Amino acid sequence: MDTFDNVNPDEVNASLGLTQDDASDSSPSSDAPSNAEEGDVSSVDANGNGQVTIQEAKDAGFSMPITSDHWLYPYMDDRDGDGTVGE
Repeated sequence: MDTFDNVNPDEVNASLGLTQDDASDSSPSSDAPSNAEEGDVSSVDANGNGQVTIQEAKDAGFSMPITSDHWLYPYMDDRDGDGTVGE
């Protein structure tokens, strides 16, 4: 039998730094992980080289494909130039 502590998830997430203090952002991207801020590629770019691979994006919680209107697209390599990465 598994046992779990009955904790407040809001408090736990805040202690882990997974919440945002800025209440002005009321419409996060539908597939954006809670710990990745839009435009902050460092939260996705695991090796810090400024480019994001499909695997890094998936590991960060993003679903494929990434299209040209997504904030992460400029940091990815669209080899066939069709405006979609990870298809």
